[in-house]
Amino acid sequence: MSDKIFKSGFIGLIGRTNVGKSTLINKILNKNVVITSGKAQTTRNRINCILNADNAQAIFVDCPGFFKPRNLLGEKLNNIIYGVLNDADIIVVMIDLAGGIGTGDYYVFDKIKNRSQPKFLLLNKIDLIKGKEKGGIEQEVKELQKEFDFFNCVIPISAKKGNNVDAFLKILIEKLPEGPKFFPDGTITDMPLNKMIAEIIREKLINNLFEELPHSINVEVENMTQKTSKSGEPLISLECCIYTEKKSQKAIIIGKSGEMLKKIGILAREELEQLLESKVYLQIWVKVMENWTKNDSYLSRFGY
Repeated sequence: MSDKIFKSGFIGLIGRTNVGKSTLINKILNKNVVITSGKAQTTRNRINCILNADNAQAIFVDCPGFFKPRNLLGEKLNNIIYGVLNDADIIVVMIDLAGGIGTGDYYVFDKIKNRSQPKFLLLNKIDLIKGKEKGGIEQEVKELQKEFDFFNCVIPISAKKGNNVDAFLKILIEKLPEGPKFFPDGTITDMPLNKMIAEIIREKLINNLFEELPHSINVEVENMTQKTSKSGEPLISLECCIYTEKKSQKAIIIGKSGEMLKKIGILAREELEQLLESKVYLQIWVKVMENWTKNDSYLSRFGY
C-alpha cells in the first residue's frame, strides 16, 4: 500500500462566456466531454469532469459563463456559477488574453477576490498573440499578478493548442487538499448518458444556426432503445425532441424542405455512434414551447 498522501478536490472553472473553459477541459481529458462553440450560453449546466492522476483526483467543474441575464433562464445559469464558487476547493478564472481584459472580466474578479480558496488566473489564447507581441506575455503576467494580487498564480496558456496546460496542472495538483477519491478510476464525467446525447445535438444546432436562436433551444432525449438492425448488428434507436420558443424558430431549425434538420441529424449521429460505440438510428422532432426560458415550471422540467 502506498504511503503517499492522496489529494483530491473540486476546481471551479469560471469566467465570462466564450473564453475557452470547455475547450480547456476537453484538452485536459483528451476527449470531447463538454460541448463547445463561439456563442454565449453554450454551457448551461454544472458538469463534473474528472482527471485521475498519480495519487490525486482533480474534479473540474465546468459551468456557464458569467453574463447579464436577459430572462429567468439567465438568472438560473448565474445561480449555478455562485453554487460552484461556494463548493470549490480551488477557483480558476480564465480570460481571453488575445481579446483583452474587458468589463466582464473585472466583474468576475470582483465576485471572487475576497474568497478564501486558492485562486488561479489563466490567460488563454496565447496561440492567437502575434509573433512580435509574444515577448510581452511574460511582462503582462507580471503586471497582472501585481494588479490582481488576490490570485495565487497567473499562467498563460492555450486551451486549444495545449501550451502550458501541463505546467498549469502540475501547480494545480500541488494546491489540492488531502482528500478521498470521489469517483472510481476510469470515470471522466458524472453527466448522465441521456444528457450527453442531448448536448451533442444541441452543439450541432448552436454551431449551425443564427447567433440568437441557440439561446431559445433545448434538447431532450425522449426514448432510447437497444435494437438489432436487419443485418443483425446492435443498433441504438434514439427519439429526441428540440424545443424552441416560437413557430418562426421552428421553421428555421427545420429549414427549407427539412434540409437543416437533416444536416443536424447527420452531424449528431456521427458523433453519437462514437460515443455509444454502436450504430445509431436517430429521430428528431421540433416542438414549440412558448417562452420556456421565462417559465419556472418549464425550466424545472429541463433541470434548471
